[in-house]
Amino acid sequence: MFQVTTPQSSEDWQAYYQLRWEVLRAPWNEPRGSEQDDMEQDSEHRFIKNNNGDVLGVARLHFNNHEQAQVRYMAVAEGNRNQHIGSRLLHELEKIAWTQNAGELVLFARERALEFYKRHGYELKEKAHLAYGDVQHFKMIKQKPSEPGWFRHPDWTQVLQNIWRESIPISDAMGIKVESYTDWQFTTRADLDANLNLHNTMFAGSIYSLATLTGWGATYLALKEAGLEGNIVLADATIKYLKPLNTDPRGCVDVQTCKGKLRELETTGKASYVVPVTIFDGSDVVAEFEGVFAVKK
Repeated sequence: MFQVTTPQSSEDWQAYYQLRWEVLRAPWNEPRGSEQDDMEQDSEHRFIKNNNGDVLGVARLHFNNHEQAQVRYMAVAEGNRNQHIGSRLLHELEKIAWTQNAGELVLFARERALEFYKRHGYELKEKAHLAYGDVQHFKMIKQKPSEPGWFRHPDWTQVLQNIWRESIPISDAMGIKVESYTDWQFTTRADLDANLNLHNTMFAGSIYSLATLTGWGATYLALKEAGLEGNIVLADATIKYLKPLNTDPRGCVDVQTCKGKLRELETTGKASYVVPVTIFDGSDVVAEFEGVFAVKK
């Protein structure tokens, strides 16, 4: 799995700026050094490296004032696109901005990147500057979502949270909430104190309910991504309990592991969706669940 980290060594920094220059400046014959500005020392820098130490993507965040942060210099190496590298970097920068009480994020996107940022909740505000004579930039803004982890389509996660609270009362009683939704995963959390048994560990039934609702939520979001609507019910499931849970209950779905033909909903009026869910206690895997969710038009 790709990890977002901060450049540390001089080699890290050289490789970080090298990729920034190669992607954002070299194609327009700009010299080395043009990929930096006077905000470098006051910014948050993040990058992703592979196991060989090659830098795959870079990004930077700085604050314009107490309320507004800005994303700049987002770049992904040519041969490593469409692997959610840009999304992971943007997600990390957003978490930094929101946890430091920024009220909004601003960026100036090139035209080819507009759809990418729109998917992640950024609103196109206006045409901005023209760089190098032919690269049009557009000002985009994202307001702080209700939760820092609501990265992709925060409006959908808000609706999902409301559906759980209003239509599935057990979710509220258990303190189950959406933690994050990104291009690559969907995660939830539960309130441990509301689910403790006499051994001061989480009830097995509560773990099952957390896994079920996490899978249900992943199915709901998959339908939204496909532009579909349907009633979702759990048709079948298996769960394996691996160890007690006594600290930090979390459910996680790797969206790439989900299987199903949701488009059949349009032709047959029904579809099924298989969702593997991993239950964590902090960083430890404590249960593995697989749910088959039936969807009816």
